[in-house]
Amino acid sequence: MPPATRQTEEPIDLGNNIFLYETTTTKSHNDANTSPLPAAEADLETPPPPRLIILCTWLGGATTQRVNKYVAGYQALYPTHLLLIRTVFIDISLRTFAALRAQLQPARDAISRIMEQHPNDDGLNNGILLHIFSHGGCNRALQLAWSHGSSPSSQLFRDNLRLVVFDCCPGDASFDKAYKAAIISLPQTRFLDVRSLGAPLVYGAVAAIHGLQSAGLMRSVRELRRELNDPSAFGTQAGRLYLYSRADAMVAAEDVLAHAREAGAGLGCAVETVEFEEAAHCALVREDAQRYWGAVKDGWGRKGSTRPARRVDMHPSSRL
Repeated sequence: MPPATRQTEEPIDLGNNIFLYETTTTKSHNDANTSPLPAAEADLETPPPPRLIILCTWLGGATTQRVNKYVAGYQALYPTHLLLIRTVFIDISLRTFAALRAQLQPARDAISRIMEQHPNDDGLNNGILLHIFSHGGCNRALQLAWSHGSSPSSQLFRDNLRLVVFDCCPGDASFDKAYKAAIISLPQTRFLDVRSLGAPLVYGAVAAIHGLQSAGLMRSVRELRRELNDPSAFGTQAGRLYLYSRADAMVAAEDVLAHAREAGAGLGCAVETVEFEEAAHCALVREDAQRYWGAVKDGWGRKGSTRPARRVDMHPSSRL
């Protein structure tokens, strides 16, 4: 058995809210001593782990403590290189797409360096798992994809992308849901109710943005949904896993399922949906952690090799 993987205790800060967790050795993909899944499941033969996991976080409430739960979950399931790209309010409110893409240069460099390394011991370069949270993560992931342009790194990114996880996204373009997401993005402390104090400013900002989007002067959620299914963004070979909740107050289950159906029909890729019943927005893992990580593991099991996966037909409101 290959030596166990050892990861850096602290991530490498690449700047611009981008962090890299690196491994120093290759771990056997059947060594599941720290897996978040039950031992009986973890001991089953599984494909080799991803070469790289990319997490694009959500905007509202993506605190360090909450994000670290997902980082720890992935490190336990697949101890490998992990690139964390945080999303902050200024990214979607003030910065231009050109500025956002320039800021993602450290992420592009890390992706190229890791994916150009020699294949794993089994001879496979096991590709990339991209996990997107909410609309903030959708925007960052799209800017990452578009920022490669026509450079060799663009082909490297898309050719190695095996699975895209859509976590509580994408939703619709309603004002109410956008306002709720913006309010949650504000910091909250024990001594100062920033959300209440900042509510009028947020309402005005969201109203202005919503008006510009409706007038066609700013990219809207409708365009975001369309671009997520553009083959030039993530290609057509990567499988898709949509995780959503019936209790999500910001992103309706029907909107997620509609996008999943469009992806399956338009891209021809394997599509899977997993429904949760009671979880809040971007908190699915709190409802049932074993089912959540089991869905990710199953999704990677179908796409985590260089061989094409069998097409999985969409069926609304079910785990396929």
